[in-house]
Amino acid sequence: MTALPGQSFAAVVTAPAAESAALEPVAGRSPLSRVVRDCLEAVADPARVVVAVAEQFADDVRALLARDGSAVGLVAVAGTATRAQCLAAALEKAVAEPVFASHVLVYNGNQPLTPAQLQARVIEHLRQGASVVLPVLPVTDSVKVVDERGVVTASLNRSTLQTVQYPRGFAADHLGRLIAESVGEFDEALEAIRSAVPVATVDGDAEAVSVDLPHDGPLLEAIIASRGAR
Repeated sequence: MTALPGQSFAAVVTAPAAESAALEPVAGRSPLSRVVRDCLEAVADPARVVVAVAEQFADDVRALLARDGSAVGLVAVAGTATRAQCLAAALEKAVAEPVFASHVLVYNGNQPLTPAQLQARVIEHLRQGASVVLPVLPVTDSVKVVDERGVVTASLNRSTLQTVQYPRGFAADHLGRLIAESVGEFDEALEAIRSAVPVATVDGDAEAVSVDLPHDGPLLEAIIASRGAR
């Protein structure tokens, strides 16, 4: 389906001060570099990809992108460089000239292996007019409620639970409002669910693994090797 009149897309990824592990190589390539590759696959034009990083990482990320030949937009964020601040800076660049993005795909360095078909599902729903699109997967693990003593007190009904993946799709103006109105630690999916705007979901993909870096670095390396991924 073609985009509605006036629609244009950008992809953004952040590397806030607390997430330096995404810059370290795993299986020969940094998770951030892999995410940028996914962004380019989604929107095709390097000018429509924005990487917002904590200022202290800017030189390293610039060198990383240069090695990959990725001529994408880079924004250095001064100060505490929280995820919300980095995302706000990326969004500001994405909606400005020459991109003028009406919609953005939000990526995360902790999900560095995103299948193209997952990205396509999110984009398709945005094209159909959704303001927020979240890819979700059913929870398959047993989930327990534990009290302050570490004692299991109940089991949750996992049939109603879903995990949220990336990329998360947003109308740019709505994402801007969510960031502006947020207080404390920012999670765009949680803020979207709290807002009055309907949230659409699409099927996630088990191949799009989420990792806790650097702790899960060896796991990610093993997954990449098993798939023969680049």
